[in-house]
Amino acid sequence: MALNKALLGKKFDPIPMTVDREQAKKYAMGSNDYDTWYLTEKCEGGAICPPMFAVVFTGPSFISPCFDAELGVNFARLVHGSQDFTFHKPIRGGEEIATASHIAGIEEKASGDLLTIGFESRDTKTNDLVVSGQAQFFIRGSKKDAGVKKEEPKQEETRGQIVLTNKMYVTKDQSYRYAEGSGDHNTIHVDPEFAKNVGLPGIILQGLCTMAFVQKAVVDEICGGNPLKLKRLKCRFSKAVLPGEIITTEGWIKEKKGKITVLGLEAKNQDGAKVVTDGLAEVETE
Repeated sequence: MALNKALLGKKFDPIPMTVDREQAKKYAMGSNDYDTWYLTEKCEGGAICPPMFAVVFTGPSFISPCFDAELGVNFARLVHGSQDFTFHKPIRGGEEIATASHIAGIEEKASGDLLTIGFESRDTKTNDLVVSGQAQFFIRGSKKDAGVKKEEPKQEETRGQIVLTNKMYVTKDQSYRYAEGSGDHNTIHVDPEFAKNVGLPGIILQGLCTMAFVQKAVVDEICGGNPLKLKRLKCRFSKAVLPGEIITTEGWIKEKKGKITVLGLEAKNQDGAKVVTDGLAEVETE
């Protein structure tokens, strides 16, 4: 059953949430990011949250449209395909941030439907834009859709010189620790038996935790450890990550736009399988 295209552009009410400072610390530690910007008062104005902590207060808003009965999402076939965040100002504990979302795109593909949800998060006191972006969900088609014309395979991007290489070891308890900070306690991430019963080799890491690894790699290697220089981060989740794996993030310069350097990004596991593709970061450079 195809998604209801009549809902394209539909807007959803803002969902407010107060940033919990202690949860933000758990998020940082759950993604192996012990930077003092997040855990102490190093930053002017007080400690800030990791940029990817945005998933905590934006998540309820960008997932809620999927529950709209009129849209017709089949959750048994739903996967989180990609995530794109633009960071407008630092996130701090105690702030109340409200996130509004809308259905930005519905596209039929050869193997299913691509649903794009746009969102904006604003400080409820100042109305300042804090974070904006898009989440894409893919709803896999059924065998009866096999008659749909197949799409041409996408050509791989020509990569420039690698300017970023960063390795991250996925600990055995990584998905549990990330669940504490992110609130993502989906059973496939914390219950090995359930994960195996649905066809997985065991628990898998939250895709957004893998994205948090990529965030750390960019901040550490390109931003000189200063998370305020990271202005945008986008990742496409292409393969599940398992506990015990080693994830290597690589980046290359795509272009420069004034003070902004745009990087292409990719992450692979220890066997060379791509777990993040079509990645992109925009960082402020001198």
